[in-house]
Amino acid sequence: MRVIEILREIDRALLIGIGGGGDVVSTITVADFFELFDVECVHGGVVWERVTRDPKPGPRAIDEISNCRRINDCLGWVNGNSRINGLKPIVAQVSEFLGREVVAVDITKGERGVRESLREFVEEEGIDLVVGVDAGGDSLARGKEENLCSPLADSIMLSALGDLESILAVTGFGSDGELSREELETYLSEIAGRGGVLGVSMIMKDRAEELFEFVKNVHTEASRIPIMAGMGFRGRRNVWGRYEVEVSVLNALTFYVDVKTLLDFTPLPKAVKGSESVFDANERLHELGLKTELDFEMEWSGGERVP
Repeated sequence: MRVIEILREIDRALLIGIGGGGDVVSTITVADFFELFDVECVHGGVVWERVTRDPKPGPRAIDEISNCRRINDCLGWVNGNSRINGLKPIVAQVSEFLGREVVAVDITKGERGVRESLREFVEEEGIDLVVGVDAGGDSLARGKEENLCSPLADSIMLSALGDLESILAVTGFGSDGELSREELETYLSEIAGRGGVLGVSMIMKDRAEELFEFVKNVHTEASRIPIMAGMGFRGRRNVWGRYEVEVSVLNALTFYVDVKTLLDFTPLPKAVKGSESVFDANERLHELGLKTELDFEMEWSGGERVP
């Protein structure tokens, strides 16, 4: 089924930035498209500030966020006044920009906790569709990519979404620098060959210019580049001092992918299925030979969790 056909049949969607960091910013442009079909959108995002902002390695739990209304074990409503030890998380920045509460997603309790909490929320809130929003495209990774460095949050969230009515929205077309354009084209083509690419939307120039004023003050590259691309930027851009990425109008596109089809192509979400903590999930990815964003952050902080 095409994404426009799905949107014509639903009333309410939950859009979750699945990779932590600035992925929640990209829920805004996905919502712009959904709202053309009169779909009410609830925004959310995994709370994992990069260690360059937050000295504690790893994702944050709901209990660590002040001014947060707990929903259940792994979800809570945040607003523009929500803080983590004085730090304003990006989910709170998005809440302030939108003028409404945003759902904070806690992955510290592993895939099982997230899955159960999302299922409960979907039932109680009358959510017809859950959309995982990934800025960059590393959620499509198979595990052998040379630049892959943040597979943990995506794997936990994709595994949890696999048991729900869900799709994946991939925006930025390599804007995080983790997958090359060739890898993205190959993977999307393979998924399309199975009928798993459901459609494409684009960030238009007028909306991109509005959003740029907001996003230039947000600690994100992967969600900023698609907005710049929508404004017509063409060239190369450095991402976090690690990668040089090519930017063109292609980065302004969002590809909508069937989650269940995607799960047939990647072993990563399968590996973390049923995990009971983020550390449990991390060890399971180690067994596949992967190094994760949690590993990098713990190394950066000297190998210890900061209280």
